[in-house]
Amino acid sequence: MPAPRDTALVVRAARLYYERGRSQTEVAQELALSRSNVSRILAQARERGIVEVTIHDPDGPPQRDEALEAALRTAFTLREAHVVSAPRTTAMESVARAGAAVLSRRVASVRSIGVSWGETVQSVVAQLETLRPRPTPAVLPLVGGHSALDQFDSGESVLRVLGSRLGATPRTLYAPAVLESSTAAATLRGESSIREVLAAAARVELALVGIGSLGVHSSPHVLELMGLDASERAAFAAQHPVGDVCGRFIDAHGIPLGAPTDQRVLAVTFSELLRIPEVVGVAAGAEKAPGVLGVLRSGAIDTVVLDVDLAREILARA
Repeated sequence: MPAPRDTALVVRAARLYYERGRSQTEVAQELALSRSNVSRILAQARERGIVEVTIHDPDGPPQRDEALEAALRTAFTLREAHVVSAPRTTAMESVARAGAAVLSRRVASVRSIGVSWGETVQSVVAQLETLRPRPTPAVLPLVGGHSALDQFDSGESVLRVLGSRLGATPRTLYAPAVLESSTAAATLRGESSIREVLAAAARVELALVGIGSLGVHSSPHVLELMGLDASERAAFAAQHPVGDVCGRFIDAHGIPLGAPTDQRVLAVTFSELLRIPEVVGVAAGAEKAPGVLGVLRSGAIDTVVLDVDLAREILARA
């Protein structure tokens, strides 16, 4: 074992090699050493902890923050929390990959899966590999359709892509999720074909849902589709909404809101969502913190997948 070198010499050699990108030959010339001595000095730099090498694999699994996960589980009585980040990828990409991994581990043990809408849900399904579990689980919509929220750029719906990855033929809800009239929504809910699909969706064993926050991403589109008049918008605002799940809005305390918005949605009800054995909620972006915090307080989510910045913001607000 060669004798330890002077620390200042080791640091200088390490800076030249690792920070300035000099070759070992160039470092040897600058420090008046042999190339073999420089090689040994650089090895000592790593052995003594002066230099640490971290490998960031952009194709590897997202890194998890166990401290944040434990804090979320405690704060919101969650079954699981996955708080992730990945080098050189966006928050959405990290959450999508982690969410797909969670879904992959679940599908073989459930007989039915429900899916909602939104960009994050789309991203999770896009990351899901072809699995073909046996027996094949039933795949159902938790909400009606809307092309801007439940379809990929290719025109394929999230429901159909999920079904194809699992080798399943999904049941389809041929109706919009959001309507301008509560009367129209009630009429459609009374149709046997729609009623039966929603009833089956309420009985799924696993649900994958996006979590919305008022005023960002898809939430404004949901409100626009409802066509609320001025008095209805005032009534809605008076309930202090912060977020939504499956088109159902909640306040900061996690309490579901009533009319006028709740009566214009074709989707599983909030109480039905609470009875599903496991609801996996996915969200990305710190700007979603108010809505995600409210939904977590509602108790509707059993397992959550978030990026690090969003998790920190939620805990800071909580």
